[in-house]
Amino acid sequence: MPPFLSDFRTLVLFLFTFTLIVAVHEFGHYLTARLLGMRVLEFAIGFGPRLFGIRRGEIDYSVRGIPFGGYVRILGQDDFAFQQEGIGDPRAFTTKPWWSQAIVLVAGVTMNMVLALLVLTIAFATGTTAPIGDVKVDQVAAGSPAEKVGIQIGDIVRTIDGKPVTRSQDLVNYVRQKARTETEVTLEIERNGRPISAIKAIPRADPPEGEGPLGIRLEDVQGPVAVALPQAFTQAISLTGDVVTQIAQLPGQLLASGGGPGGPQVGGPIQIFVVTGQVAQFGLPTFLKLIGVLSVNLAVINIIPFPGLDGGRLFFVLVAGIFRKRLSPQVEAAVHAIGFLVLLGLIVIISISDIRRVVGG
Repeated sequence: MPPFLSDFRTLVLFLFTFTLIVAVHEFGHYLTARLLGMRVLEFAIGFGPRLFGIRRGEIDYSVRGIPFGGYVRILGQDDFAFQQEGIGDPRAFTTKPWWSQAIVLVAGVTMNMVLALLVLTIAFATGTTAPIGDVKVDQVAAGSPAEKVGIQIGDIVRTIDGKPVTRSQDLVNYVRQKARTETEVTLEIERNGRPISAIKAIPRADPPEGEGPLGIRLEDVQGPVAVALPQAFTQAISLTGDVVTQIAQLPGQLLASGGGPGGPQVGGPIQIFVVTGQVAQFGLPTFLKLIGVLSVNLAVINIIPFPGLDGGRLFFVLVAGIFRKRLSPQVEAAVHAIGFLVLLGLIVIISISDIRRVVGG
C-alpha cells in the first residue's frame, strides 16, 4: 500500500477510535442526565463549527466540523462559566441533588469501562493474538550488562531471583526496582528450547537513553487464541485490571526514575496515532483490543480528582454533598479553567516528546 494511503487509513482509524471512545463516554452523561430529569441541550459528535444536525424535542443532535471526540451540554453544567445558565430551573444540573449530579459525572467513566469489556470480550472470543506466557529477549544493547553476561536475542526468560516470569512488564518493573540500588539479579534462561546455566547481572541505575537498566528489550511471545465467550469475558476483565494497575503504578515509576531514560515512557496523541497504524496491520480483533485499552485509559484518567476532569467535578459535588453547601460557582469555574490549561500544557509537552521519539531525536 502506498505510504499516503496507509497514513490516510491510519488517520481515519485514529479519528474513529477517539470519536467512538469519547462519544460512548458522553452518551453515559447524556443517558443518566435524561433519566434523572435534567435538561440536555445538545449531544454533539466532534467539535468546532456545526455542519448539520437534527432537533428532537428540546435536544439538538449535531455533527461538528472537527471529527475528534464529542460532547454533551446539560443545562447548568458549564464548568468554565462564571454565570451558570438555568439558575433556579428545576431541570438544571446544579438544581438536582448532589447524588444525581455524581451519578451523571460517573456515568461517562462507567460507559468507557463497559465499552472496554465489550470490545475486549469480542476480540478474545473471535480469535486474536495474545501472550502465551513466554517473555523473549528481542534486543540486546552493545556494551550493556546483558551483553556482558551473555544474554542473547531470542532467549526466553523463565525466572528472575527465583520468581517466575510470565509478563514482560513484571520483569521490567522488578529490574527497575533493583536498579535503584544496583542490586544483582539472577535470571534463569531458556535458549533454543533448552535451559542454560543461571545468569547474574547488575542493572544500571542510570542507563543510556533508549536502553533499560539491563540493556535488553523484551516482548511477550504472542500466539493465536480464540476462546469461549465466558472465558473471553474473564480475559477481558483480567486485561482491564492489568491496564488499571499499570496506570496506577505509573506516577510512582515516573517519580522513582526522575523522568530519566530508565523510566516508563508516556505517550500522547501522536504516539497513539503511530500505534494505531501499527495495530491496524494485525486485523480487527487486535484493533478491538487497542480500542478497549484506550477506553480503559480514558476512564481511569478521567476519574482522577483533578480540575477540568470528571473526577475534579465529582470532587466538588461530593464536597457540596458532605458539607451541605456548594462552593462559589466563580471559584469552581476558575479552578476548572486553571486545571484545563494545565492539562493542555501536559498534552503539548507529551506531544513534543512523541515527535522527538518518532523522528529519532
